[in-house]
Amino acid sequence: MTAPEHERPVPAFEAVGLARSYRLEGVSVDALRGVDLRIDHGEFVAIIGPSGSGKSTLMHLLGCLDRPTSGILRVNGVDVATLDDTGLAELRNQAIGFVFQSFHLLGRTSALDNVALPLVYRGVGRSERRERARRALEAVGLAHRLDHRPSQMSGGEQQRVAIARALVGDPKVVLADEPTGNLDSRNGQEVMDILTELNAARGVAVVLVTHEREVADLARRRIHVRDGQVELDERDGVGGSPQGVSAQGDPAAGRREGP
Repeated sequence: MTAPEHERPVPAFEAVGLARSYRLEGVSVDALRGVDLRIDHGEFVAIIGPSGSGKSTLMHLLGCLDRPTSGILRVNGVDVATLDDTGLAELRNQAIGFVFQSFHLLGRTSALDNVALPLVYRGVGRSERRERARRALEAVGLAHRLDHRPSQMSGGEQQRVAIARALVGDPKVVLADEPTGNLDSRNGQEVMDILTELNAARGVAVVLVTHEREVADLARRRIHVRDGQVELDERDGVGGSPQGVSAQGDPAAGRREGP
């Protein structure tokens, strides 16, 4: 039985009628069209869909890297519309860790200092941030690479540095945009093993965008996006469910989970 709305934990993300449009050469293009979605803390979710479906736009909105054109988006219960750019940046830094397909590491900087960088923006002292960065790198199996620059590491190692950077601030959520896209199958599997363990051991919500079905199948929930809308929301053990139907099979509860 689903708990009353006021008793349910605050979700990691909650979207109501979420829309994003862009002006391209004077023409309005709808990238997202009225998405209703709820992602709770501790979930492992894959967002999948064809190129141009809107999945990356959705990821950027969830990560507070962009603002919706209309609709409501709450991150950890905070309505992003109430935040100015500084507040949005603080929310990103405090609550969300990012892993990108292209790693986005500083090329002339050691792994240790790359990982410590988010803590600089929090005002954490040098010795503490370096110690926390060292522990984060140890957690992804790179204790022997602390002083190496990205050019001295393989693609898989660089992605693990990026994951350590995402973890160093103890985020509630990790957003991963095509985290295996630039990796071979072995390194891709290692990265997914780390994300799976992170979710299982620490309870951190993991939300990843991927076009690879075998990667998506490692998640316990898969949100299919097409033409800017959620086409299907399926969970392990439940089977494919239209948007708005919960894992418990309670349509009313599902409407709350997908407001």
